[in-house]
Amino acid sequence: MSISKIFIKWFDLKPEEGLKFTLLFFHSFFLGLFIAFYFVPANSVFIKNYGSEQLPLAYVIAGIAGYLISIIYSSLQKKANNKILFLGAVVFMFVITLISRFSLIYLDAEYLSFFVFIWAWPFISLVGIVSGGLALQFLNLSQVKRMYGLMNMGGVIASILGYLAIPVLLPYLSHSYDLLYIGDLGLVAAVFILLALYKTIDSSAQKEVVKQVSQSDTNFLVLIKDKYFRLIFLSAIFSMVAIYVVDFGFLSSIKARFNTEAEISNYLALAYGGLKIGELVISYFSSRILSKHGVKLGLTILPVVITLIVAISLVVGLTYGVATIAFLALMTLNKSMERILRRGLDDPAFNILYQPLPSGQKMAVQTKVGVVMQVSIAVAGLILFLTNFILKTPDGYRLEYYPIIILPLLIVWVLVARQLYLAYKGKLRQILIDLSRKKKRESARHFYGSEFLTKKFKKFNEKVVQTSVILLSETNPRVMEPYAASLMNLRNSTIKNAILSKIDPSWRTRILHTVKKIYITDKSEEIRDLALKAKNILDYTNLKEINQTEVNDLIDSWTFGDKLLIEKLLVKGLIDYDDKLINRLLKDDDKIIKTAAINLASKSKSPKLIKKLVELIKSDEYYHICGEALLEVGDKVLDDLEEFFRKEDDSKVLFRVIEILAKNGSSKAKTILVKYLNYHDRNVQTEIISALYFCKYQANEEEQSVIKEKLEGVIGNTLWLYACIQDIETERNTLKIIQALDLEREFNLENLFRLLSFLYEPRIVNLIKKNIIGKNTIFAIEIIDNFISQDLKQLLIPIFDDIPSTQKIKKLNSIFPQERLKFRDRLKNIILKDYDMVGPWTITKAIDLLGRLHTKKSSGLEKTDSTRSYEDVKIWTTDTVNKVLFKIRRSEMPDEIFVCLFHPEELVYSTAAKIIYEENPSKCADYLEKMSDDKKELLEHLSNEGFVMADRIKFLKKHPMFFSVPENYLAKLAIFIRVKILQTGEEVSLINEDNTDNVVILIRGGLQANVANKEPVLFGKSDIITLGVNLNANVKKLKSTTKTTLLLAKRFDYYNLLVDQTEIMQHIFGEVNVDE
Repeated sequence: MSISKIFIKWFDLKPEEGLKFTLLFFHSFFLGLFIAFYFVPANSVFIKNYGSEQLPLAYVIAGIAGYLISIIYSSLQKKANNKILFLGAVVFMFVITLISRFSLIYLDAEYLSFFVFIWAWPFISLVGIVSGGLALQFLNLSQVKRMYGLMNMGGVIASILGYLAIPVLLPYLSHSYDLLYIGDLGLVAAVFILLALYKTIDSSAQKEVVKQVSQSDTNFLVLIKDKYFRLIFLSAIFSMVAIYVVDFGFLSSIKARFNTEAEISNYLALAYGGLKIGELVISYFSSRILSKHGVKLGLTILPVVITLIVAISLVVGLTYGVATIAFLALMTLNKSMERILRRGLDDPAFNILYQPLPSGQKMAVQTKVGVVMQVSIAVAGLILFLTNFILKTPDGYRLEYYPIIILPLLIVWVLVARQLYLAYKGKLRQILIDLSRKKKRESARHFYGSEFLTKKFKKFNEKVVQTSVILLSETNPRVMEPYAASLMNLRNSTIKNAILSKIDPSWRTRILHTVKKIYITDKSEEIRDLALKAKNILDYTNLKEINQTEVNDLIDSWTFGDKLLIEKLLVKGLIDYDDKLINRLLKDDDKIIKTAAINLASKSKSPKLIKKLVELIKSDEYYHICGEALLEVGDKVLDDLEEFFRKEDDSKVLFRVIEILAKNGSSKAKTILVKYLNYHDRNVQTEIISALYFCKYQANEEEQSVIKEKLEGVIGNTLWLYACIQDIETERNTLKIIQALDLEREFNLENLFRLLSFLYEPRIVNLIKKNIIGKNTIFAIEIIDNFISQDLKQLLIPIFDDIPSTQKIKKLNSIFPQERLKFRDRLKNIILKDYDMVGPWTITKAIDLLGRLHTKKSSGLEKTDSTRSYEDVKIWTTDTVNKVLFKIRRSEMPDEIFVCLFHPEELVYSTAAKIIYEENPSKCADYLEKMSDDKKELLEHLSNEGFVMADRIKFLKKHPMFFSVPENYLAKLAIFIRVKILQTGEEVSLINEDNTDNVVILIRGGLQANVANKEPVLFGKSDIITLGVNLNANVKKLKSTTKTTLLLAKRFDYYNLLVDQTEIMQHIFGEVNVDE
């Protein structure tokens, strides 16, 4: 197994992230190795030669050097590309280190040690900048939050190995600075990895790359007027000063205890190695600690612990002296706690302080804090100069008084940290209150298909626009009317055709000018004919009021022109609305006439006509148009719509009703939706939750119990999914079912967030969601802790917390008990689970795996034919008896697979049937022959080696339009698909027996259409053929020009599903236009 695959498994990475993460990890590793082999000799030789007296001066100079490097780096950042910048930084450190080692030959070690020491801290900062910069360039926002800490583990591990290796290597070296050679080797390796990274990973292709945001113009003086920001700056100053003050005490205690350079180097190596191990351990547990105990612990634990240690060291120093093991141990512990707690708890907690702020202000404050920290180095130097001055007495250097001087400083830091936490709580509450006051909600504005597609008209990609226009022209053409003029100005005949052919008398006449222009100038005869027809439909010139006798004459004649004239008169109000007349128009077979009549019926507000419109919801051809019309009727139609639920109508019809209720959005519509929230169909339940979210529903006191009960059900189901994954993940060949279960988990989490938004302010729930998805779990839990009620909080925090699934299950086991099951039993458990807890796609994967386990169990037996025979075994031999036994055992298919033949979903029953049929066709036939017509048809497919649903999904996946669409979404489309394989010269009909059209999706081969008096029209691989769109409407058949594989779907089934399933459209447009 390659290293990349190991990392993918260990750190739960996506396959495409493996190589990228591996290179970044080892780049961090070799930089960490360099720091270890530079930092120890730099500190040990300096302490040997200078002791504590010169530390303040060295810190100040190191601070100035670091500040200058940051200024130069920022300046070069504007001029050089990132690759040159990162390479330059590493090469700079390499050169300084190499010069330092070679200078030992020519310079006195005492002077050289000062030079080497002052570069130690700037190099640590530079390594951090390079690592952070690479992460920003090669990782997107989500990856940075998820992988940055894991990536930096490489540096921590290298530091541990380096620090522990130094005591072993020192006896064999002539001078401690020989370690710098090893450090430089680490830099050489880092350069090669950096070059490999740029060679193998295309950073320009990264989406959502985190970019350095320019510094906000927020003034520092303005910021410090706010108590919250003042406390952030103060805390940053104390924190930075503490680094140097603690380091001063640590190095001074070493000088007081050890005399030789080797002793100092060995001790520093062991101490730094130990604290790096501690740093690694605390980093692993930090998110869990902060999630459990909150930001308060993270902000206060470092100053409190350091203050306590310094207080104890004061007593020990005054009592036993500073040259004792006890004092050295306390100073070492102080240094270790400063580093371990800072990296593991203080830094993550401090970063959370920025989260409640708006993005622009967040960046401004972070930038200002960086400046304050640079200034703090000088402050630390001044404090240490003063400390040095006080400790230097005629009687010698009195290090035992060092704790007395810094103890007041640390106590103030503790108080500032506590006040900062209180200010953070206040700021968080205020922001949550402000969000609650804002009435505008961040909801899915383009949630439903028609709205989603009209949004695409604003895109510059003509292929996206064309696809959107075709989809809408087939389902809901009226919504294109406001955009029609600009769309028809595009030089695209398909778009013109799709719009012109759907114009009816209810469209506004403002597009008439564009239609006339097309009629005069377009080169296509077909387009000009459509434009002429549209012009006549929209032309109201010379239209005048007529009497009833004339109306009756038109009714008697009833030609297309007469019907058109009546509709125009009705639109202009030149004749009175008449229920019978409009009802007759509603029954017309011509789509243009009927579409206009639907619009007229909605404006009439007649109860009889409204009922007619409600009936049309069942029409595959007109329900989108009808749905838009019913929205104009308002609440009058809601009682009629609720009847569909009472009658337990087809789920397809209920989806249409739910969409109308969602778009209506009135209190009564919301009440109806909530009433059927637990409807006995999982998909209907999901659509109702989505609809309530769309219409900005907020539960009242009476309804809250219903929402909470549903919410608890979702949480319980999520835990069950975690239990399923836990029982399955270690087994072989389980990748697909784990992916299916993970999709179920994501589906549940989405429903959970939507249900939460019905109980609490949606903007705040959205903020929680963004931080959970962005892996900023600690801040998300802080919001939950401050905003969600206690009864729900105890359920939500374990679900959202960044802990293993086993811990999630354990924490909620008393409320939602989950049992551990064996692999086979878990698969059966998934298959038999309630309809609202698991979807058909996951059940299918469980059936497939259970079938494989059964096949594997009997694979040791001889494979024979599976026909039935009841004849006696005339010659009783082992061989002949085993053949009979094999037939008997093969019939022991798990009952859980057999019962799936009774499942209502084709995806489930067809998968089960195929597994059973492959083993025992006659037994499978015994069941299917006695079942519904659809299942009898399935038996025919199985008997004739036809294509079951799983095969149809695979064929769809081969078409470029559906490449990127996940198979679980394509399963919804595959229901309507038929597969045909034509030999050369064979024909396929475009018209069904019920007179509906077929859409033809060419997978491979070619088709020819013969049009009267015109050249034959040829279609090739991947073409999608629709009558009246890209093929003359009069063509009835297509002939294959070679062996051809094609898919057929009824026209309205195909287009309605694409429009209604926005998830499929999102993937389609992602394939059409990568910028989407």
